[in-house]
Amino acid sequence: MIGLVLAMLWSRRGRAAAVMLLTALATAGALAAPVYLARADDRIVRTEVAGATPAERTVLINGEVQASSVGSMANTFQSLAGGWLDTPGYATVFSAQFAAQPGDLVLATAAQLNTIIFREDVCGHVRVVAGRCLMGTGDAVLTGRTAERLGLRPGDTVSLAGSRFDTTSNRFKKFGDPTPLTVVGIVEPRDAAEPYWGRAGGARDGFQVDRRTLDTFARPAELQSYDAYPLPGAITVDTLPALREWLVEASKRGTDEARLNTDLDTLLDRIAQRRAEVRATVPFAVAPVLLLAWAVITLAVSIVIRVRRFEHGVIALRGVARPGRWWLATGETLLSVLTGALLGFTAAGGWQTRGAWPYAAVAVLGALAVALTVALRTVSAPVSALLRQVDRHTARWRGFALEGVLVVAAVVAVVQIRGRPGGVAMLAPALVMLACAVLAGRIGPLLSGLFADRALRRRAVGRFRLAGALAAFRLARRPVGARLLALLTLAVGSLAFAAAATSAVDQRQRDQADLETGAPVVLGVDATSRTQLLRAVRAADPEGRSAMAAVPVRLGDGDTPSAFAVDATRLPAVALWPAGAPAAARLAAELHPPAPVEPVMHTGARITLDVTAATLGRPDIALAATLAPLDGGATANVELGMLVVGRQSYTGETPMCVRGCRLVEIAVQLPPYVGPTIVVTLHKPPVTEWRTAPGATAAAGADGVTFTLPMTSQPGAGALRPAGGPDRLPVATAIALPDGFKTFGGKDVPVSVLDAARLPRVGSTGSLVDLEYADLFAADNGRADGAEVWLSASAPPTIVDALRAQGLAVTSRRTVADTRAVIAAGGTALGLRFYLVAGLLSVALGAAGLAIAAIGTTTADLRALRVQGLRRSTGRLVEPFVVLALVAAAGLAGVLAATAAWFAVGGTLPGLTGTGLPPLAVPAATVAAALLVLTVAGLTAQAAATRR
Repeated sequence: MIGLVLAMLWSRRGRAAAVMLLTALATAGALAAPVYLARADDRIVRTEVAGATPAERTVLINGEVQASSVGSMANTFQSLAGGWLDTPGYATVFSAQFAAQPGDLVLATAAQLNTIIFREDVCGHVRVVAGRCLMGTGDAVLTGRTAERLGLRPGDTVSLAGSRFDTTSNRFKKFGDPTPLTVVGIVEPRDAAEPYWGRAGGARDGFQVDRRTLDTFARPAELQSYDAYPLPGAITVDTLPALREWLVEASKRGTDEARLNTDLDTLLDRIAQRRAEVRATVPFAVAPVLLLAWAVITLAVSIVIRVRRFEHGVIALRGVARPGRWWLATGETLLSVLTGALLGFTAAGGWQTRGAWPYAAVAVLGALAVALTVALRTVSAPVSALLRQVDRHTARWRGFALEGVLVVAAVVAVVQIRGRPGGVAMLAPALVMLACAVLAGRIGPLLSGLFADRALRRRAVGRFRLAGALAAFRLARRPVGARLLALLTLAVGSLAFAAAATSAVDQRQRDQADLETGAPVVLGVDATSRTQLLRAVRAADPEGRSAMAAVPVRLGDGDTPSAFAVDATRLPAVALWPAGAPAAARLAAELHPPAPVEPVMHTGARITLDVTAATLGRPDIALAATLAPLDGGATANVELGMLVVGRQSYTGETPMCVRGCRLVEIAVQLPPYVGPTIVVTLHKPPVTEWRTAPGATAAAGADGVTFTLPMTSQPGAGALRPAGGPDRLPVATAIALPDGFKTFGGKDVPVSVLDAARLPRVGSTGSLVDLEYADLFAADNGRADGAEVWLSASAPPTIVDALRAQGLAVTSRRTVADTRAVIAAGGTALGLRFYLVAGLLSVALGAAGLAIAAIGTTTADLRALRVQGLRRSTGRLVEPFVVLALVAAAGLAGVLAATAAWFAVGGTLPGLTGTGLPPLAVPAATVAAALLVLTVAGLTAQAAATRR
């Protein structure tokens, strides 16, 4: 019997090859899902690792090591942490540092401290700007910013000593003898974002020395650390389980001597979430591909079986038992399907793809089921029907019942996805389009029959009209026509829906990338203060057309930056302006109105205030001044002494203001409770306009400005700020501001609210303020944490060098294209993009089905009409007209099916929530190309069948 089946295969090898190739195509189409998932996983990991923060990629273990009784450092930390940090695929860097003060000072303030730093192989990761790198004991190198701050250059010598905090004097006290250092070079990191530098990025400010020089210092303690950073290939899909296991074990090893610090678990969780988002979409998007594959295989097998009906009738007539007849009917099909499945699995890379077997099993088992069902049902017909080669009809009520169930399933899926997206509800688009395809298969033959009847009733029937009428009759009277129309409708509809979804996703990603980036290019920079940042950017771009300084602001008490302080005067020229935002020029003018007076400046190593205290309720009320150095140094608080009744001069040391400072505030340090009112007068004030805390007053007179300060429990009640900006800080916001609006330093700021629907960078979930004015209201040390420089599209390439020349170290660079790539690599975006892959596969299967139907169509009825007088030229037009009519009808029905699916569920799919009508140019071009492919495939197959 096996030999007979093989002989049957050989005698009809062409048709067997067709079934084999179709099964291979079906299997490969099903494997598109796991292959795509594997590629998507790799892309997600690469994108997330590339976009991760240094803290998420690196592992830091640090601990404070105390000096022994003889002054040496114990090696406990190195021996403990060195064996602990065995992260798979990671390299480690050891470093140590401690605070040092000038060797000639017994007591020093925090502003006079420096840091001695050792970091393994530092010379291999820096470029020498001047001098040379470390070679011998006593050598030290500095960054350009540190050298400028300290006024040092190569060849200069300094004497430093270890330092410890003395609680008695509230100062830092010298520890041990001083050690001389020679500055041998000025260096800058080759790449400040290089993983070698750890989570902080870039070389640290301080005296960088080698290990031998470090050990020459006497110090009470030092901070030792190991930075572990990933080597290429350390974080991949295959290594994720090992990294997760290492994190679980490492988290249990922490001690007081060695503390683990890493956000690697956050990165791994985000990768897992993105991968889960892809898997929530892709398996359901492949459903139309499987349905079309099974339908095409059914069509191919039915054509092959129909050709052999007479043979099976003769076999049945000769009394062959039913099992033998079934084997002869199915053996040929079974071998073709299994061979095709093996070929498709191999061609699609199933042997190397993770998770390919379940998809292949579904595709192959479904193909076998439909193929065997068609074969067994055909040969189970009565012998008379087999010998007469008459099609076996199905009860009409069964078809209507099946279609009714399909419509109900589509409605249920639509309702479910609108109520709770995800899960099986993701089949809703496929079910809606399948229901429309079945409806098209019902309506198409009816309309074809009406067209043919009307065409033949006309008195004059031309050649083309007659051919069209005959083509319409063939579509109306043959079941394969309705099935083929439904198949093509589903194929075109799937592609149209996928193209619409892709077009909508692309548009949303472009808008989202523009909004999230804020400007064409965003540079992360390392600035010591907001003052330095503003001055450096303005100096690098004096015309204000290419660069803008920006610093994130935390609104209220939240932990997430939800606002940005920007140099508003440059906002219109640099920022990408989103739809719905106010006019750029108007918003910039409202955020930065003209200042009533210029900021108060102080230059010199000492500041003196002439103050009269008329009323003092306590003897312990101190006077202080806060100044922000213009060279970028940290904002400093200078104590001027205790207030006494009467007129007196109060003096404080301001070495940080040799190059100039801005006076931030004068503070009368009141106790934090309710008490008597204090009255002080500032003589010869630099300005007459001052801002005071709520409840306090300032009155300008001939002898100065008199301040009335009631003692309250409110912090900052004695703060006196020169009016260098508006009375209220203008805030452009798209959200409701908290009751206590805070910018820098956690102090409540009076605001003037400017409502806006959307704003650059923060969108509809944040606010913008002017950086210069926000700094005037600040109550912190002036650091520019998270500082950025936004560049316009017309910024020259030299702008980065100009920023570096102004002392800003560029630590990162992000463009709109980078942001869009990150968004496009998100799990939901990748999952939706698979719809397009599935749509293309659906059209390929539709073209295969059209070709199979054209090749398997009999022309016996046309030959009979030729005997009755039908012209050859007219008869040759019938089959091409059938193909054209099917493609045209499928194109119209497919577009309608995709439209119905879009309006039913398009705006509820993950990643498309709230999306309206998508851009239509890409879907229209895609559908037109698909119809052209279907037409060419059908006409080519029909021409080949005619020649045969």
